[in-house]
Amino acid sequence: MKTFIGRLKNIDKNDITIKRIVKAIFRRFANIPHYIAWKLPWGFAKVNRKRFIKFKDIHKGKRCFIIANGPSLKKIDFELLKNEITIGMNRIYLMKDINGFKPTYLACIDKKSQLLQFTEDFNNQEGICFYEWNLRSLFDKKENFIFIKGKFSSKFSTNLEIEPLGNGLTVTYSCLQLAYYMGFSEIYLIGKDHSYNTNQKSGVGIVSKGNEENHFIKGYYKKGQNWDAPDYKTEEYAYSLARIAFEKNRIVIKDATEGGKLKVFEKIDFNSLF
Repeated sequence: MKTFIGRLKNIDKNDITIKRIVKAIFRRFANIPHYIAWKLPWGFAKVNRKRFIKFKDIHKGKRCFIIANGPSLKKIDFELLKNEITIGMNRIYLMKDINGFKPTYLACIDKKSQLLQFTEDFNNQEGICFYEWNLRSLFDKKENFIFIKGKFSSKFSTNLEIEPLGNGLTVTYSCLQLAYYMGFSEIYLIGKDHSYNTNQKSGVGIVSKGNEENHFIKGYYKKGQNWDAPDYKTEEYAYSLARIAFEKNRIVIKDATEGGKLKVFEKIDFNSLF
């Protein structure tokens, strides 16, 4: 309840519309069977849980880089990351064709803009991938695919075996919770520009023109595809919860994004980390 009230305080009243409220209610009802299936002690739920718990504290005491998809990644020397543990998100796999980079882990929970529009791409990924549980039926049940469940509360989840991921309306927040679960003692963000070239209200669907420059590659979304205007305030509230959790457990969390506009985490120069 405390987290719910905190999130309400951070919502811009201008972003609250009847359409958005109706969608939120529908999502909660539609989520019920998926939540029940995720909790089952048998079948694929059991197999998936067994795969997931292998990552509990797997990198205890180490550092990692969480890589968002902002245009600031163009300024990053990815050669410096080749021996680092990295958690990339969404379409970071496109970076492989640019400079050969491939993250240690890939995470994607965005249903509408990512998993449903680029299903084939995500289904062909190698390496460990964390995808949204509710869309598990769309993907092959490969051993390298692990499906994670989200919840509607923003509360930062620390025990992902029994508690779904907190919702911050951004996959970056999910990656932070995964990093906590994996036991990292140092976490650095890059590519989290926290800035989109749009004046649309938060959550409003936008049809891509195919030439937006909101990401590390032009044409990230193809012409006619959809993406949602970001909800900066909800994201920032979720990040503040992450910061509290990390500080409480003496985990270093810093933002190494080049020129990023996010102000929740302490800034640090990326190159100084090497």
